[in-house]
Parts: sequence; structure tokens; C-alpha cells
Amino acid sequence: MLRRVTEAGTSSTDELKADPLWPEGVGLVLLNEVDSTNAEARRQENLGLDGPFWVMARRQLAGRARRGRNWVSEAGNLYASLLLPMTSESSAIGTLPLVAALAVHRAIEQVLPHHEQRLRLKWPNDVLIGGAKVNGILLEAGGSMRQRSIIIGCGINCAHHPDNPAYPATDLLAEGVDITPAQLLPRLARQINDCLVLWSEGRNFETIRQLWLERAQGVGMPIRVNMETTTLTGRFAGLDSEGYLLLERSNGELSRISAGDLFFQTRYE
Repeated sequence: MLRRVTEAGTSSTDELKADPLWPEGVGLVLLNEVDSTNAEARRQENLGLDGPFWVMARRQLAGRARRGRNWVSEAGNLYASLLLPMTSESSAIGTLPLVAALAVHRAIEQVLPHHEQRLRLKWPNDVLIGGAKVNGILLEAGGSMRQRSIIIGCGINCAHHPDNPAYPATDLLAEGVDITPAQLLPRLARQINDCLVLWSEGRNFETIRQLWLERAQGVGMPIRVNMETTTLTGRFAGLDSEGYLLLERSNGELSRISAGDLFFQTRYE
């Protein structure tokens, strides 16, 4: 059973929406425990709640990451999902992970000291602090008989992080930022709102692409990309007009990659 947040010391829905940073006209559902905020956003939509609205939970019992992976979701970190009505074509929606990553980066840079060189983006939607991952983003289709929608799930490590030998992780507290999920959510909601306005349902993706690349880790450097059935290596040559990663192979050929796990290399292979 889901329980709404009522414990002493927690923020209420009204308090969060009264924050000057909270975007006008955006709703909020605040919960204590939930299976996943993405799943709850879909349930709320099916119950008739109109987007845009956020769902935030103190703890997820069945958090999910890309490719069906589990997302460790103990209390202390930010777990929130935005349900967003969509009218864009599917090709434009494919660039939304980059929009969301840029927004998370912008929210964190407001609170992270000396962020200029150590806060970077890793394709497609990871935010790195000193090379260690601090967030997770999962986009899923929503929608009802009345309206198509997209759900943007965001997790940000505020107070703790998983021990992941495959790829290092960190959290904001470990990086010198003492901030609660309730304090961070209005900043995130504002930045995603502003980035979505700038994106303009894909019509202005070129500006998003340039802003993303200015913050990117490893452009021009050797990388490896693990995909479902193959692995490619080469030079990270940037992003194309649809947000695909451009990988320059050793023979000079450019490969467009829509999905995969990127790893930075110390040399070309």
C-alpha cells in the first residue's frame, strides 16, 4: 500500500509548490513509499490526473533503470518522475534524454561548488562529478485514450550511492553538498521546465545539442560503446542532429549510435 508523506520533518506538497522556483501550472504527488515513481505517474494519469505533474517518493521499492536493470532506491536520495503531455513526433521525443540530462546538470551546478571542470555529461543522459555517476534517467511512454504522454524518471544521489565496480558512482553529500531531495526537487523541476521550453518540442534541438556538447565528457577522445549484440570502439566525434552519438572508426568511417553503454578509453583500439 502506498502511504503519503506525513512524518515530522518532511515537506508537504503545498510547501514544495510554494517554492519560488516551482514551475507554474505543474502538479505534484508526494509519497513516502512506492514501487517506482514512473509506475505511479502512469497510475495517476490513468486515474485522471492531468499532466504536467511530478511524482516524488522518499523511497522506491522496485526502482528501474535502463534495460530493465534495478535502481537501488533507499531513502535519502531524490526519486521523482515528470509526466508530460506530448504532441511531438517520435523522432523529436528521441532527443528528450539529452534534454533531461542537461536539466539535471543545470540543477546540480547551482549547488555544487567548483563545478566548472568536474561536472560533466556522459552520453546519453548521465551526469558525472569527477568522472563518477551521480544520477539516473529513465524515459517511458505514458498515455491514455485522451492524450499521449512521456514519463521522465529522474534519480539523483543526494546522500548515498551504490558500489558499482563497472562504473564509479558518487553522491552530492560526498562531493560537499548537503541537500535534501525536497530542497533539490524545485531546482530540478524549474530546470526541466526551462529546458523543455528551450527545446520547443524538438524544434530547437540544435540549441540543446550545443549546450549539451559544451558540458560533455570525452568529445574527441577514444571510447568504447557496448550495444546489445556488438561493441564498437573509436573516437567520440560528437552528436548528430537527432542526438545520436557519432563514433569515428579507425578507418575514418562515422557510425551513428542510438543506444548503448559508453566507456571512456585511455587509448584507441
